[in-house]
Amino acid sequence: MPKIARMKDLIRKIVVGAGVIAAALLSGCSTGMGKDQCSTADWQTIGFEDGMRGWPADHIGAHRVACAKYQVTPDLAAYLAGRDKGLVEYCQPKNGFRVGLQGAGYANVCPGPIEPAFVSSYRYGRQIHDARYELRNTQSRLRSARDGLVNADAALASATAELVLPHVPPDRRAFLASELVRLAQERTELVARIDQLTIRTQQLAVSVQELERQSPYPI
Repeated sequence: MPKIARMKDLIRKIVVGAGVIAAALLSGCSTGMGKDQCSTADWQTIGFEDGMRGWPADHIGAHRVACAKYQVTPDLAAYLAGRDKGLVEYCQPKNGFRVGLQGAGYANVCPGPIEPAFVSSYRYGRQIHDARYELRNTQSRLRSARDGLVNADAALASATAELVLPHVPPDRRAFLASELVRLAQERTELVARIDQLTIRTQQLAVSVQELERQSPYPI
């Protein structure tokens, strides 16, 4: 898209598109720039930094919101020029891998010619992140199931010990008997769950190790 047309389209989104500003306010996207920062802002540098972070172009709307209270309007041309330079750094494949590995999102900001390599690296990094997340989540569920088994065994022992005591009232004895049945069933389910989660944890650990081994970049 020609630069002038691109600027006009962005101006339309920012100035006419009040939804962008409203969304920035409602979602807490305001950049928090103070009066001095707005008054002395180097918009090219700010654009560069936003580009380095992979922010979409309409993120300037957040700066506009922050500075509007001080009657300061961002320099759109300088901001875009800086952002374009920042995107050159952000859109490097190695950075795409890093962004994916951190589990961050991608806002489809990289220019066409360099986007495929970035996206490929991003997806691989994200695949490792997601695999690690699933492994941690499964490990957490396994620990929880093991804790549950310990508690169930303790409850079974306690109920059994009380049940064999003399002079236990009939209604209490009936309750303890039903509790033993319930706890035995719970224990059976926990043992089965632990077996399943143990196998799944082992599978995921192997998967994560293989993904990391084949990583195109050091981890």
